[in-house]
Amino acid sequence: MKTITRQCILISILCLSVALPVWSQQEVPEAAKERFKSGIALIEKAEKPADFLAAMTEFEAAAALAPKWPDIHYNLAQLAAETDKPAKAIKEYRAYLALAPGETDQVKVEGEITRMNELMAIKRKVGLPGVKFVSMADGIAVLEVYPGTRVAKSSLERGDKIVGVDKQSVVGMKLVDFFRTIETSTQTAMQRSTTARLYGRVSKDRTGGDMVMLFVKSPGVNPQRMVPCKKDMFRSQIVEIEEDEFEAEVLKESLPVVVMFWNSGCQPCSESIPIVEAESIKYAGKVKFVNVNVDENKNLARQLAVKGVPTLMVFKGGSAISTNTGRLDKNKVEEIMQSAAAGQGGMSIR
Repeated sequence: MKTITRQCILISILCLSVALPVWSQQEVPEAAKERFKSGIALIEKAEKPADFLAAMTEFEAAAALAPKWPDIHYNLAQLAAETDKPAKAIKEYRAYLALAPGETDQVKVEGEITRMNELMAIKRKVGLPGVKFVSMADGIAVLEVYPGTRVAKSSLERGDKIVGVDKQSVVGMKLVDFFRTIETSTQTAMQRSTTARLYGRVSKDRTGGDMVMLFVKSPGVNPQRMVPCKKDMFRSQIVEIEEDEFEAEVLKESLPVVVMFWNSGCQPCSESIPIVEAESIKYAGKVKFVNVNVDENKNLARQLAVKGVPTLMVFKGGSAISTNTGRLDKNKVEEIMQSAAAGQGGMSIR
């Protein structure tokens, strides 16, 4: 994580250089400046994903104190974009554009909004619940691989840095291009045989499927190592969403929507994820599945009165029709899915 931290320090210094001149041009409350500085300090010392979330909280507090301060919205957008929160980045970039219509970087910011929309589109396609990657200058950093996810079947771990996919370097790539590289990569017959053999040794999985070889650098380990994966590890019927997407992805969805609220410290969540994953394949096209990390989307969790994790909520026509909180076994999950597909469900809280 130290390498990731250094990269974020560079980002924060660039953002700070943008923000400082504005402080002298308009009245910005001292408290807002202090919260912004506090966020920068958290980024500089960050050693785990929670530190970036804490920095985001400080930036948001600064924005609440100075809502018409363009640069705080720009900085929020930058931090959101670098921590795999494209919906939030779009929202904050648009706020910046509305507050600073005369700035010379309008075209650049519009380009960033386009890139974030592309990232959201490909994330909806591939899913990746419980997995978080961040694009850095020296590779694709792994910020989260949650037990129970498909990617967890590989040997990828938090803190790893992906530098290559098959024979192609991904150093310097944006996330949208990284996911596309995985989707479009092709292997020769010899490469497929080697990747499948190595994958079988690690996973004991002898079933077929398209393969991809990741080249990974781990903290304190030399040289880089090879991580064989199935391509379908990077695809899922479940999509990880942000609170800024909730209205469009859940409340306005015509299909019934099953929403699982989770966090990375929840053991029952890791047990529920593969069960819900299996059900999502069974009900593809009939029920939509999304995940929400409550640690990263605290406002939404409060609004919906989510009192614990895992919580499984079913929405239909913009309203919650059932809520189940706590450890859920396979039979209970199947029962919830059947009710969701039928558009039924009474409120059930455990």
